[in-house]
Amino acid sequence: MKVTVTLDGTLLSKREAEWQQHLAQPEENPLLPNAAGRLTGEGWTVQNELCVYSQLQPQYAEGLPHSGIIVTKRPCQTVFDLTPEEAAATHALLAEVKAHLDATVRPDGYTVGWNVLPAGGQHIPHVHLHVIPRWSTDASAGAGLRYFLKEAARAAQAAESV
Repeated sequence: MKVTVTLDGTLLSKREAEWQQHLAQPEENPLLPNAAGRLTGEGWTVQNELCVYSQLQPQYAEGLPHSGIIVTKRPCQTVFDLTPEEAAATHALLAEVKAHLDATVRPDGYTVGWNVLPAGGQHIPHVHLHVIPRWSTDASAGAGLRYFLKEAARAAQAAESV
């Protein structure tokens, strides 16, 4: 399968606009857990004292079944703003989520990561760790985050040299 992505420089301005909108209206932050510790519209949820994991509903998972995010209960913009306790709580929750996914959907691997600030792909100013189960049968099996970033850079470089 060949996948083509057009990167025309407009995505960053979109991310920056979304970021600014969320900063201007923090009460509408979709990643801030509610009083029950859940994210609005999300599925299976587990939490500890400082963090919440919510599995994304299929309509939001965008072709990444059983994926979800870990967010802090405290409003916090990026991974670099986590307290040591929040970082430890995030890691502890990640281990719990992995155990649950291993037992229920049995993935062959995982992609786990943070996007940081609009240039890094983050569009909501609330830290969230993506947890994406992967299977050997996926069309993108074997391709991690760096693979996609390097392929985009190679394609841009090839386009410039033409």
